[in-house]
Amino acid sequence: MSKEDYRDKIEEHRQSFEEEQQEQQNLSRVSRMNKNGSNNKKPKNTKRKSPLMTILFVTFILIPLTILIYFVQFYDPGKTIEEAEKDTMDSVVEIDKTGSKAEASTSADKDKDDKANDEAKAQAQKDAEKLAAQQKAAEEAKKAEEAKKAEEAKVAQQQAEAAKKAEEAKKAEQARKAEQEKQNAAKAKTHTVKANENLYRIALNYYGDGSEATLAKIRAANGMPNDTVFVGQVIKLP
Repeated sequence: MSKEDYRDKIEEHRQSFEEEQQEQQNLSRVSRMNKNGSNNKKPKNTKRKSPLMTILFVTFILIPLTILIYFVQFYDPGKTIEEAEKDTMDSVVEIDKTGSKAEASTSADKDKDDKANDEAKAQAQKDAEKLAAQQKAAEEAKKAEEAKKAEEAKVAQQQAEAAKKAEEAKKAEQARKAEQEKQNAAKAKTHTVKANENLYRIALNYYGDGSEATLAKIRAANGMPNDTVFVGQVIKLP
């Protein structure tokens, strides 16, 4: 559409609008005259504002002002209306690109937040696994300590039982020796010293041993201060 066609369209629209306003004005006059009761009677002068002023304001001020703003903003004498519309569309596309960039920035921020959340979850999982490993190690150490104490208690019990058995065996041995000595004392013999006998010969005949230990045992049993014996003397042989 050329510039002249556009002006013709505006002019046709303006004329059509003026004709319509004129018809409404005529109808308004007829209506007022009928209301007053006579065609010759002049209508009363009222202070009510006529809609004609509003119509004229829209027709001669608002519409031209809108057209002027359109030409100032978008019209270029070197361009056709189609080119101006294309530039307008380009501006809209640029605005849409800006919005797309904002959406891309928002998406990037969202991805960054998601990544941070994933890292936080991974770190929390690592901390939980580390804590679980520490708890498991503590439980194993506790079990090992309890097993060690149980083993030590078992060894101590075994040692106590062994000591008790040793003590009982010692007491039994002592009792056995005491009983043996008692039996030996009960079996003690006597010997009457004959001519040409001395304590050494007597010990050798009865014990097969003439050592000092054997002689000391005989002297102790008879309360003798030395090895001297007399013919006819009765000697106890332990």
